[in-house]
Amino acid sequence: MNVVEKRDFIHRYLHQLEEPVLNEIYAKMISLFNETLIEESEEDIVNGNLIGHESLKQEISNWKTTK
Repeated sequence: MNVVEKRDFIHRYLHQLEEPVLNEIYAKMISLFNETLIEESEEDIVNGNLIGHESLKQEISNWKTTK
C-alpha cells in the first residue's frame, strides 16, 4: 500500500474509531511531529544554519503589527 492509499484508508475509517483510540493516535502523532521538529533543529545546528540573537529580535519586531 502506498502513501496515498494509506492516507485514504485512514481518512475513510477514522470516523469509526472510539475516543480512546483517537486519543492514542493523536498522542502518537504529536509525539512524532515533535520528534521530527527536534531532529530538524539538530540538523540545522550541525549544518550551521543558525540565526544570531540580534537578527532574531529584529525579525520578531518586524512581525509585530503597528497600531
